[in-house]
Amino acid sequence: MPTTKSTLLSEADLEMLYLIHDAFRRDTQRLARVAEHGVPEDPATHDAVLLGWHGFSRALHHHHSIEDDMFWPLMRTRLQDEPEALAVLDAMEAEHALLDPSLAAVEDAFDDREHGPDVLAERLDAVVHTLRSHLAHEEKDAVPLMARTITHRELKRLSRNAVHSLSRAELEQTTPFMFEGAPEDRARRMLHELPVPVQLCHRFWWEPKYRRTRRWE
Repeated sequence: MPTTKSTLLSEADLEMLYLIHDAFRRDTQRLARVAEHGVPEDPATHDAVLLGWHGFSRALHHHHSIEDDMFWPLMRTRLQDEPEALAVLDAMEAEHALLDPSLAAVEDAFDDREHGPDVLAERLDAVVHTLRSHLAHEEKDAVPLMARTITHRELKRLSRNAVHSLSRAELEQTTPFMFEGAPEDRARRMLHELPVPVQLCHRFWWEPKYRRTRRWE
């Protein structure tokens, strides 16, 4: 059953989701450039591209796992009598499952120094196309369902659980990834939504270290 009107999520409530999606879109642009120009042969640049790729793929895996394990199941309980809405959630899970082998195929291409370069561009293009299509589909059809089936209080609880599901090492990598390139006022506002220990670690340790580390080029 959908939530009552008084508990509907606002655009502000959903801004963290859009921040994460924007981070993925940012890196699809980088992936497209790697597909177009290839990975330079010098070891330092090759390692920088790999580090960027691994940060992207880990963050995407975490995000999809959180949706599949926490968000979609709760939404299904509220949408049992709406076949079209359930079909949207089925599509979300199917698109996540479609991305998994695409990510693995890119990983294999990076690992294969001899034959990988011959297939890397095609595999990166597949990830870029599939992910951009999925994000657009989710924002068009699944996010409105989220807004009318999950309350503000439930979203806060789910968000806390999502943070707690990650190890410290995973938070250290994922948190700066999310905020990279975000406008300062937006980043500051969204950072305050995270637990205070995460805010402090991000500000004083994780984000400065992230900035110092060479990625993508």
